[in-house]
Amino acid sequence: RGADITIDGAAEGVAVCDGIEYEIKDGKVRIEPRDPILWSPDNPHLYDVKIKCGKDEVESYFALREVTTGNVGGVPRILLNGEPIFLSGLLDQGYFSDGIYTPASPELYGDDIEKMKSLGFNTLRKHIKIEPEHFYYECDRRGMIVFQDMVNAGKYSFFADTILPTIGFSPKSDAKKNKSAAARKNFISTTERTVRHLSNHPSILLWTIFNEGWGQFSADEMYDRVRAIDGSRLIDATSGWFHEKKTDVDSLHIYFKKLRLGRRRELPQLVSEFGGYVYKVKDHSFNLKKTYGYKIFSSRDEYVGAMKALYKNEVLPLAKAGLCGAILTQVSDVEDETNGILTYDRKVMKITPLDGFDISKELNAAVRAGK
Repeated sequence: RGADITIDGAAEGVAVCDGIEYEIKDGKVRIEPRDPILWSPDNPHLYDVKIKCGKDEVESYFALREVTTGNVGGVPRILLNGEPIFLSGLLDQGYFSDGIYTPASPELYGDDIEKMKSLGFNTLRKHIKIEPEHFYYECDRRGMIVFQDMVNAGKYSFFADTILPTIGFSPKSDAKKNKSAAARKNFISTTERTVRHLSNHPSILLWTIFNEGWGQFSADEMYDRVRAIDGSRLIDATSGWFHEKKTDVDSLHIYFKKLRLGRRRELPQLVSEFGGYVYKVKDHSFNLKKTYGYKIFSSRDEYVGAMKALYKNEVLPLAKAGLCGAILTQVSDVEDETNGILTYDRKVMKITPLDGFDISKELNAAVRAGK
């Protein structure tokens, strides 16, 4: 229950945490707080630390937490600090109507996080986009778990990457997919850099390598590469379909059918995309002529009722049967996609805490049953 910290560019000095000084030797220090407080969504405790090397001082923070898997009541579960947790999350593409790739103000990252937490969500799947570190800082301090996707590795084919898997076709091996040597080389490099760049953030509990086969190649080899860099987090090697052998979770995307568990029941089960329900708020929509989503509702009451029924009738029963997490599409509308809980301009929250949507207690009770 301690933290091993490496300090680049400083061989000797001291690290100060909770008023206690720890000696830095050869650029490394181990901090072991008394009565350690573990980080979780309910208690996102961060330890402040000050590094002193000569006349230089730098302040930072760290957290103590552990993500593992284990058998609970005969079912594989995801464990946070040794306790089963249901990862109730949302797809977060990270687009904004004013700044497109970034919000008008960094504080808006925190606003999105708090609104999603108010509905009982504890996880964001940051979808094929790397955010400025301020986003991850807000997740660290506010207690929002992050599934971090890698940026796609190559071109998308509607026929090969959507139609074929939808009708049940999957190649025996992905070794020959994405034949571009340049794309493969670039993806390997950027994936390794992404993992190293973001690895200090305690909120990140899972890396997603490939999404729905887009640019996928040699997923088992990529799993080994990521695992060699980071042995402390879970890895979803192939989110959606085109599954290979090596992964820490069985990860499905289900939009047009009833939710179900995957075939690899020896692994923790995730539905890493589902839902996509549309309620279009006309005065807060990007495009009134085009609408993208998977089920369209004409009124807010219909939308709220359908969302509540989806979780009560499909997600909760599966949680009892073995589902460990579910990622709803999505946090906000994105231009023609009006399947977000927030409108694109963030002015309207289509479902609110007053609607009684939050079933996080029931979901967590389901994954802890039998312990």
